Amino acid sequence: MPVPNGDATNAAERTHAAPVPFMRRAGRALIAATAATALAAGLAPSVANAQETGAISPESVANDAVLGVVTPESLSQLLYFGNFPGSSGSSMMGIANSLGFSPNMFAGEPPPSPQPNPKITETKIVGDPVVEGRYERYLIDSADMKRGITVEVHRAANPGAPFLYLLDGVGSELPSGFTQWGAGEQFANENVNVVIPTGGQGSMWADWNEQDPVLGISKWESFISRDLPAVLEPRISTNRNRAIGGISMGAGAAMTMATRHPDLYKGVFGVSGCYSTDALGQILTRYTVESRGATLTNMWGEPGNDQWVAHDAMINAEKLRGKAIYMSSGTGVAEPGDWDAYNNDVANFVAGMALEQATGQCTHAADRRFKELGIQADIDHLPTGMHNWSYYSRQIPVAWDSIKHSVGL
Repeated sequence: MPVPNGDATNAAERTHAAPVPFMRRAGRALIAATAATALAAGLAPSVANAQETGAISPESVANDAVLGVVTPESLSQLLYFGNFPGSSGSSMMGIANSLGFSPNMFAGEPPPSPQPNPKITETKIVGDPVVEGRYERYLIDSADMKRGITVEVHRAANPGAPFLYLLDGVGSELPSGFTQWGAGEQFANENVNVVIPTGGQGSMWADWNEQDPVLGISKWESFISRDLPAVLEPRISTNRNRAIGGISMGAGAAMTMATRHPDLYKGVFGVSGCYSTDALGQILTRYTVESRGATLTNMWGEPGNDQWVAHDAMINAEKLRGKAIYMSSGTGVAEPGDWDAYNNDVANFVAGMALEQATGQCTHAADRRFKELGIQADIDHLPTGMHNWSYYSRQIPVAWDSIKHSVGL
């Protein structure tokens, strides 16, 4: 069943439960700090931009500010239109970072660490898959990660169909967010085999330098780009055309993998992702990794070194030339009913707002980069939308329609 929209980050995006009163206090503190920054910066630019778009009346924002009352809906629009100084490209995330907010505050108890099994020395499919119609679930031993990885497949009706690899967000649950939010129905009439690895929570779907006390051994890039095609594809199809896409954490990882393995993927999409390891990208990466209690430097060392540069899809964007590319993001501006859909949960509402505002900035930066290089890309900048599965699920069919020609469909 789909996870209710009340979780800001929903199935693949929610943090582990922390005491609710503390999360609400922290969320309110972040709202208060952001609102104070907004007032200090001056409301005139926000009101002018809002009036021009018609998204919110200047009178309502000004009156709320004067009265010291900021509604969730008006705050979401105020933050978007404000573009406040010192925001690192995203008002909410920049302010949170400057105030020292850490996802460790919200992470609660970390998940059990995957324990390496030294007996796993070969990457192979273990046993028979679970089959429910065209949905299949495989257990694959990873020699690199010394554990079994569950991989979901939504099989095409045609045995000669190409492949679409989908990378989930920070939670990477089982069933995946894609499956919970209708991938079986969305791709039922599409001639493509959808492959979804699970269990990569907080990993950026990357190869890590060091074993992490919480996440264990992470060699996800090698597993997805090398092992899965080798052991899984021959069981499913003779077609070797592939595309890759993802949401949130998985969006950035998909774009990065397409730059690092340009011969492997003909098309790539990202929904609500960040595609650079610049200042804002580092903040979002830290929040992703630390939200699961992991240690950031166990991934690629200190931010800014050569490994971080090598995983920056925008620095390496030239390798995407000639591929079908799609990106989209919202703005963090709430749609009618979003506050109620989040069950009036301040902390989760703020998180959904802040994260989507930040990925919106990342997507605009990617748009500029592609135009600078003269690389064709289909990019949607949506006027509203929070960082959650109700938004992602609407964009996945749009993303697929944009890139599916690359694999011959």
